[in-house]
Amino acid sequence: MTDELHLPGEAEASADASDPLHRALRQALVPPTLPGGFRSRLMIAIEHDQLADLQARRQALSLEYERQRQQLHADYLRLRRNQLALIVASAFAAGVCVSLLLPWLYSLVDSVAHVSLPLVTLVVVLALAAGAWLQRFGKTDLPGLSDG
Repeated sequence: MTDELHLPGEAEASADASDPLHRALRQALVPPTLPGGFRSRLMIAIEHDQLADLQARRQALSLEYERQRQQLHADYLRLRRNQLALIVASAFAAGVCVSLLLPWLYSLVDSVAHVSLPLVTLVVVLALAAGAWLQRFGKTDLPGLSDG
């Protein structure tokens, strides 16, 4: 890297060096001499500007990260609230269905229904709970059911 600075369009000027106007301008307009250490001070200034720009970008990215984290947390809370509302609504709907269907089922089945219906309900609920548990934790996490 040389200490000479090239102005934009200087390459075109050197190509047109045979033009008398360019030669006259080049002789009349002599470029100023640069002070000692100009190139190093220029590089330090550029580096400082890039460092400030890097710090500004880092700050902007940090603010964006925090905003996205807060949005994710708000979405998580909304999802949990909706899930709780769904569970409460499902439990209420199941209670209504049972209160409406239980007298009808008792009329269909004789006196054994007082014992058999709660047992069938218990088996169905346990099967659903076991299925949800297996889906959440996976089969390989259970003791005695590992693949290997």
